[in-house]
Amino acid sequence: MFELPPLRNDPKHDAIRLADWVEVNLIMYEAQYLSVIDVTDEVARTPPDNSDDSENRGSDEAEFKSGYWEAVEQLADSAYQELLERAQCLKDYYPLSVSRGVAQLENATLACDLYQFLVLLRARQLYPNALGDDGQESGFLFEKLAVYAISAYLGSGPEHRVRFGVAGGYRGGKLPLPVTEAAEELSGRMHERPVVFSAADTRDFGGDAISWKPFLDRRPGQLAVIGQATISEGAWKDDQPAKRWTERRIVGFLARPITAVAFPETLSLTSTDELNGSDFSSIPFDRIRLLHVLQDSDLPNELVQRLKDWVQTFVQRLPR
Repeated sequence: MFELPPLRNDPKHDAIRLADWVEVNLIMYEAQYLSVIDVTDEVARTPPDNSDDSENRGSDEAEFKSGYWEAVEQLADSAYQELLERAQCLKDYYPLSVSRGVAQLENATLACDLYQFLVLLRARQLYPNALGDDGQESGFLFEKLAVYAISAYLGSGPEHRVRFGVAGGYRGGKLPLPVTEAAEELSGRMHERPVVFSAADTRDFGGDAISWKPFLDRRPGQLAVIGQATISEGAWKDDQPAKRWTERRIVGFLARPITAVAFPETLSLTSTDELNGSDFSSIPFDRIRLLHVLQDSDLPNELVQRLKDWVQTFVQRLPR
């Protein structure tokens, strides 16, 4: 099996990291199934009983080990509760079955292909620098997925979405690279008011993925989502699209657009209270939500194949 990721002595976060580790092993075909007992054994394989601790514990050694194993088993059980919640949330979309403390991979489907990519992006965070991925191709592919995800969520058609982000060195939809020219063309496609602004560069201001749901009258005023896509761990809370978008200083939207952020972690790592107490105000698309909405998208076969090729290259670098 793949090496356990470092745990952080935080029961909630460690349980989710263990759940992610189970997903990595199953979705990458490293194991056929994993149970709560398997995870408990793996975590407890090297008990924290170094010489200094042993000298201090003395006759309490047996009691310590009993308490340690109980804590590890509880952590593993919490990890499976997390997996069960994911399975119950996604139902048939989830590529794993979770029942009676055992998780296993279901039949390979499009969900499996998509989730392999998303889970490996998460593994990229669990094992920092182990994959040797510079983020160029993976960041580009994640931007592409974010476009289709937001479009599927809105129910908008192919002509009403675009990758405004510049990962890979170019924008999608044949938009020009200079940001002022790209914004002007985007305004025309959306039938919104163009904005004259000065920015002699190729930035995207956090507007990696853009989709809109127009009316048939081809007039301004429509539902639009400006989405940022980030694959850096924890960055999503601070990487919302720039206020320039909602302040109508890039495109002169009649109706103020909604913002979104796509990321490969799960939202369960962050409590509702923590989000409510922050400045975060975008739609969070974690990998569970991404997998859900992407099932109803029209992903091209070429993009799916590029995802699979990236997975095939980098899965070999996961530490065992």
